[in-house]
Amino acid sequence: MGMKGRLGRLEKRAERDIIEIPQQDATVARFPQRAAADAYVNLMDRLGAGEEAPAEHPLLEAATNSSDRWWRESVYAVEESWTDPVPDLSE
Repeated sequence: MGMKGRLGRLEKRAERDIIEIPQQDATVARFPQRAAADAYVNLMDRLGAGEEAPAEHPLLEAATNSSDRWWRESVYAVEESWTDPVPDLSE
């Protein structure tokens, strides 16, 4: 197989491994497939963390600002209230 064939296969594999999130300003935010897992972990770390919440993962921001309804309503699109401290109801 020639160099062109190898490059073509690598290019196709790279396209499959990319998450594309359309934005409201007509651009597209692109992330590697691994970013979905990292964003989910970041999301769970931010849940109820209050002021100590880690910075928002770029994929979460892209999902929130997406022009695609599927992304805006996904688990990755969150509101600011997501980091509000959870009240202690154990009493």
